[in-house]
Amino acid sequence: MSRTSPATYRAKRRVVQTLSTLLIVILPFLNILRLDIPTLRFYFLTSVLWVDEFYLLFLVIMLVLWIIVIFAMVYGRVWCGWMCPQTVLDELYYWLEGKSRRWLRVPGAGRKTGQGIVRWLAHHVLLGTAMFALSVFVGFNLVAYFVDPYRMLGEIAALSLGSVTVGIIIGIALLVWVDVMFWREKFCTKTCPYGMLQAVFTDSKTQIVRYATERHGECIECKACVRDCPMGIDIRQSPYQTECTHCGDCVDSCTAILSRLKTPLPTLIAFSWGEKGGPRMRWYEKLGFVDAKRWGVLALTVVYALVLVFVIQGRMPLSLTASGDRSTLYHVTDDGRVYNEYAIKISNRSLSDDVVLLTCSGADAAPSHDCAVALDRNPFPLSSREVRATTMRLYLPVHRLRPGPNRLQLTATSTEHPEIHATTDIVFFMPESDISGSGSSTKALQ
Repeated sequence: MSRTSPATYRAKRRVVQTLSTLLIVILPFLNILRLDIPTLRFYFLTSVLWVDEFYLLFLVIMLVLWIIVIFAMVYGRVWCGWMCPQTVLDELYYWLEGKSRRWLRVPGAGRKTGQGIVRWLAHHVLLGTAMFALSVFVGFNLVAYFVDPYRMLGEIAALSLGSVTVGIIIGIALLVWVDVMFWREKFCTKTCPYGMLQAVFTDSKTQIVRYATERHGECIECKACVRDCPMGIDIRQSPYQTECTHCGDCVDSCTAILSRLKTPLPTLIAFSWGEKGGPRMRWYEKLGFVDAKRWGVLALTVVYALVLVFVIQGRMPLSLTASGDRSTLYHVTDDGRVYNEYAIKISNRSLSDDVVLLTCSGADAAPSHDCAVALDRNPFPLSSREVRATTMRLYLPVHRLRPGPNRLQLTATSTEHPEIHATTDIVFFMPESDISGSGSSTKALQ
């Protein structure tokens, strides 16, 4: 962009790019939006979704995709020019390149002789090294969305990071480095699928960067808008060129040039809500809500998001499964009680530690004080996001249930928040013959 341009949109874009980049970097550390592959858990806002809750994960992904589509429909390619990491990396490259050339006093083309060649080589080595270091950070940040970043940092500090993780980070870093060093804007214009799908998402009211063709006679043909465009296009030809990322540099260039004329003129290039967007707009229209369609889409999105958050927050954070040991149906103790053995798995899906009590009950069961759950410890502590797999015994007096299989319920209840509980059905086997007065015995599955 021209040195004399006030950079109104460029300055705003720098702020948005900085904030969005910081958000992308810190999100995995906050566990607000992260899919942890080793544990098969999806972190969303203040909740943790597990692999057996795939239906909720699917709904979350659909919401994210829906927001991306709606954002493109309303604001066009503002994401590309103002928030996309690809654009941020490209602009960082050009900034570092300019700084490096000034620091090393690299001569221009055609004057590389002797010391000039050394400076030129040093410039490229410095630039390539700096961009590779940045690419490694990008690789780490991307992997952090799928592997616990705190664990990775600890393993890096201890020089024990797994070879697979290291290979993935380095592989991503190499791709990013090649992209930034050699492709840059070519990736946006030739490869990026999001840019290619813009024509599907947009409509007649989508935000565009528009050249005022009705005032074409006022254009002084300075071509500042063409020179300053990072994509190398002429916005005067059409506002719908797929290469345009809505960065706003051409708006700043035109504004700066026309404002310096002897008789200043308003800019010929501006952001507009479609071809007919005017300067006099209400505050909500300036945000893009220029018709009933957009208000309807906003209402639908808000309702969908609220229902999804309500469903996720309303689900029980405890999960319990149990399966009986059927190699031996039941055991009879010397005191005449019968017990069955079970393998249980209980998980705390909340973000806080808890203490859990296991109890049994059922339509055919005796009162709860007769149904004894035998564990090493009951109640027992269950840390946040902990999955505990163990075995337990369930004791009942021999005459409390009918002979053969009986259906009971096993319940895990939070001692701190009794409204939080999880229940699963189990089958308890009783002896099929009278064993009163007999000693201990065991019944195996035939």
